[in-house]
Amino acid sequence: MAEVGHSPSLAAVAWRWLGDSRAARGALGTAKYLAGQLWEVLQDSLPARQRSRFGDINYDCDHGVDTTWARLAWRIRLREVFSERLYQPTVPEEFDEIMQHLASVDFAGFTFVDLGSGKGRALLMAAMYPFERVLGVEVQPELHRIAEQNLAASDHAGWQCSQVESCCLDAREFEFPETPLLVYLFNPFPEYVLRSVMERLGESLRRNPRLAYVVYNAPWEAHVLADADWLERMVNEERYQIYRARLVSSSHAEV
Repeated sequence: MAEVGHSPSLAAVAWRWLGDSRAARGALGTAKYLAGQLWEVLQDSLPARQRSRFGDINYDCDHGVDTTWARLAWRIRLREVFSERLYQPTVPEEFDEIMQHLASVDFAGFTFVDLGSGKGRALLMAAMYPFERVLGVEVQPELHRIAEQNLAASDHAGWQCSQVESCCLDAREFEFPETPLLVYLFNPFPEYVLRSVMERLGESLRRNPRLAYVVYNAPWEAHVLADADWLERMVNEERYQIYRARLVSSSHAEV
């Protein structure tokens, strides 16, 4: 699988997070957050907590892959402290429900982009739809490597997309493809990162107006997307929201 860009070291991630966090919550708030998160990392070593991580194993058993939130190395957990988000895979039934809302969209020529793609479960599910390309963006090199292994291990049964990739990159440095887009977010970022990523997406669409949809699963920071005047909300469910970009070229008809 093609790898785009590079993943920063844990030290570089921690240093960048420190600057971002101090700007967003101040020195005292940063210290409190860090102390709480390190305590959670220690709690994760308890047997009961470890067992709970195998609660979403059915998809993996059915497909012979490793996408559950179990078996995460300590290095991954430490990186999660500085990304401010825990890895968790998308529930297959929920993904199918989301795609049903977009059933009228012809995805030929579209790129599906999963920002914060983790071990690649959403990529495997998106491959079942007729996208031109499916692309995951994951900053953690360990999760990215597992995603590549999962893509290689899949038997591709039922895949309608032949170009499925994971790249290891900070989403704030990702250049969106110049194609129609379906951007998938499973609560991957804290507010300050999400705002930066959405500004980058908006700039890409202003340079090259085209069809684009944004799916925000577990929308903890929904106000960030609400602030984007170039987006209009199509679906507003408790568990997810779906948006459509207002910036569409004249050569494309809106769906």
